Amino acid sequence: MAVVIFRSAPHHRGPCRPLREIRGEIIFALWAIFVANVPCMKLPRHFLTGLVLGLSALAPLAAQLAATPPLAEAKEPAVDPVMEELTLLVNRIKTKLSANQRTAEALAPELEHFDRLLAKYGDQKTDMVASIPLMKAALYIQVLDDPAKARELLLALKRDFPGTQPASGVDRLLEELDRTAQARAAKAALLGRAAPELNFKWSSQPGLKTLSGLKGRVVVLDFWATWCGPCLSSFPQIREHVARFKDAAVTFVGVTSLQGFVANLGERIDTKDDPAREMALMTDFMKAKDMTWTVAFSEEPVFNPAYGIEGIPFVAIIAPDGTVRHAGLHPGDPAADISGKIEALLKEFKLPLPEKKP
Repeated sequence: MAVVIFRSAPHHRGPCRPLREIRGEIIFALWAIFVANVPCMKLPRHFLTGLVLGLSALAPLAAQLAATPPLAEAKEPAVDPVMEELTLLVNRIKTKLSANQRTAEALAPELEHFDRLLAKYGDQKTDMVASIPLMKAALYIQVLDDPAKARELLLALKRDFPGTQPASGVDRLLEELDRTAQARAAKAALLGRAAPELNFKWSSQPGLKTLSGLKGRVVVLDFWATWCGPCLSSFPQIREHVARFKDAAVTFVGVTSLQGFVANLGERIDTKDDPAREMALMTDFMKAKDMTWTVAFSEEPVFNPAYGIEGIPFVAIIAPDGTVRHAGLHPGDPAADISGKIEALLKEFKLPLPEKKP
């Protein structure tokens, strides 16, 4: 079973979304049902699931592609010429992404190639041909960050390829684009305004019940979950920040919510009908992962729409006056300069800075 993966240059970003970050690793499925271990990405996992469910009929062709020898060695023509040409095109795109060529200008020849393929095979109303505009739309969504163009392509797909599997999933994809746009608008509206309240049903810090209870301090919120690989991968960086500001008026809170299971603590532990157990296991998880900061379960979902969270990990920094100053940072990305942003707030509010180490 072949899965087409567009992998961008390393960037530590990677939000896992509702079971999907974004700028680090971009996954784009064509010839398989993509379900397990979806990397944290710019779009929610259920967006990718919708993308792939529309292509489930292509699984047999995927196996055929996997069994086909490299084109340079093939002695017989590929069974499906559309698949053959798409494979070559995808490989070209992957090569450019690995070289960090991710702009519309850099990918212009490949975008035009999609159009040539559609002109060449457009009279064939098959699932495979319908996947051409679907792939192009996904490229605009996940690499070029142009949802308007993606919407245009998806609507054309629905119009021109009725009855195909890709076309049948267009409405769901458009709904996801709308939800993503709403989340981004919410995140943009946050900055400079009072932080949406968080209510904690469990916290490793005794007595911590609400976010507003930390007013007067710089608060670094790291939204995460036990199943999110990129979240766990960023723990060393968070640990460094926590150590640096140990004696300052700064509190780090790892915010999660009940997920119905606990991952990455040996075998997956089902806690669907036992929320008390899930929260109790967090103490063991914190010890196992050397989490030196406060962790809390919020009543609000970890993919909190009030914060415009499209994927995790997601860091928001709250000023001592309770306003959101930064949102959507990735704790594992050095470019986020979380320490620098914290120090700037401490200076602004005339709070002591941590002593610089010799």
